[in-house]
Parts: sequence; C-alpha cells; structure tokens
Amino acid sequence: MQTNAPSLLDGLEVAPAAVRPKGPSLAVRMRAKVRNWWQRRTATPELKRRTMRGVWAIASVAAIGSGVGLYFALRPVPQPDYAADGLDDVFNYTLLTDEFNKLPVEERLKLMGQLVQRLQSMSGSDSMLLSAFAAGIAGSARQQIERNISTLMVDVWDKWAKDYPKVDPKDRDAFLEKSFVDFTKMMEAVGGKPRDVSDEQRLAEVKRQSARDRAALRSGKEAPPPEAMAGMFGMMKNTVGGYANPAQQARGAQMMRDMVRHFRGQDIATGKPLSGPG
Repeated sequence: MQTNAPSLLDGLEVAPAAVRPKGPSLAVRMRAKVRNWWQRRTATPELKRRTMRGVWAIASVAAIGSGVGLYFALRPVPQPDYAADGLDDVFNYTLLTDEFNKLPVEERLKLMGQLVQRLQSMSGSDSMLLSAFAAGIAGSARQQIERNISTLMVDVWDKWAKDYPKVDPKDRDAFLEKSFVDFTKMMEAVGGKPRDVSDEQRLAEVKRQSARDRAALRSGKEAPPPEAMAGMFGMMKNTVGGYANPAQQARGAQMMRDMVRHFRGQDIATGKPLSGPG
C-alpha cells in the first residue's frame, strides 16, 4: 500500500563534495616543523649550545646503553667453580654454552672429573637444583645439550685414540680398561646420574657380560656388544658420529674394536679367542 507521507529525505539536496586544495605532504610538513623547532631552539648562541649539549647527552646515554647491552649479550659466560657453585650453574655452563666446548680437552676432562666427584657426594639441595635445571630444559636447549655432549665425547675419545697407538702393546689392555671406566663415568656425569660403584666393579660387570658373549661366539652365533658398552656404541654410532670428522671416526673405530675384543677375551690384533679367560 502506498502512502503520501513525506519521506525524510524530501527536500534534501546532496551538495557536491567540496574540492579541498591539495597541500604539502605529511613528510614535508614534519620536516618544516622540525626546522622551525630547531630555529627557535638555536635563535641565540646560548640556546644553540644548550641544545647541542642535550643532543650529545642523549646520544651518549643511548650509545652507552647499547654498548652495555651488547656486552652482556655477547660476553663469554664465566666458568663456574665446579666444586662449590650451584649444580644448575655448573650444568648450564657444561651443557648449554659454547665456552665449555672451546676449552682444551684436558681442561674439560679435569672439570668433568670434578663434576663426577661432586655428583657422587650430592646433597639434597644439589638434587633440587639439578631437578629444576632438568625440568627447565626445552626446545633449542636440547639441541645445544646434544651438541655439547657429542663434542665432548668426540674430543675425549679422539684424545685417547690418538694416544692409543703410542702405548706399548703389553700395556694396551690396561689402557683400554682405564679408558672404558673413565668414559662410562663421564657419560653418567653429564646425564646427572652417577653410579656409586668402584672401578673394579665396573670392569667386573663388563667382563661378566663379555663372558656370555664369548660363549655365544664359540657356539658360532653372532654376539651383541656387552650391555655395559651398548650405550657407548649407540652414542658413538648414532649421535656422536655426526660430530666427528673422518679422521676422528677412523681412529675412534679402531680403538673401539680393540676394546670390544679385549673384553670378549679375544686377541686385540687378530680377533682370535685367547686360550685363557678374558
């Protein structure tokens, strides 16, 4: 139904939009304001000197602040006291910084020895710090830990592998046993779970397992590596191997082969079973 009621739009005329004259751009206006401010601030020599002093003061503070920030961001992480500082600081330095990787391998071995002793006499507060550290590990930190542990294992094993050919053949059994004991202690230390067992117990364990392997070899079956060495094989092959160069891999494989032969009661040079107990 149509109605004659007037529309609210009746009588309204839409005027054309006014054309606003085009003025200077925003950038031009801003430059003009800055120029006017500067002219007012430097109207007299005294005002100019005051303004310049203020500008230099601001610039100096900014430069100092930037320098301090860069220093704290890029400065080397200080080495903690492995015997006295908190275990969280010790593990942070050992596992999460490149500074530890840059130390000579002899220094890293020395620090790891101190860490082993620290963990063997770990207090309740140390246990809490270590648990808190482990709980806070996530994301890229895990990659850094893998890199640090792998680098440590490669460098330490390679140091022994370089020394191994220089050892008198009659002393090689003792050298391999000491290397095995020290390596397993170090693996336990970086894992935060040291075992309170003597060196003799460690060797007895691996030799008992090796005796079972030796029996399997004599029966014509292929034997797996001793259980006590399985962790070493897995790490050296699957993880650490990716961080070792070809020369390190070759030296490490030679020493590992001889270590397996020694604990299985085989002749190190030929791989043939020895007549007596291994």
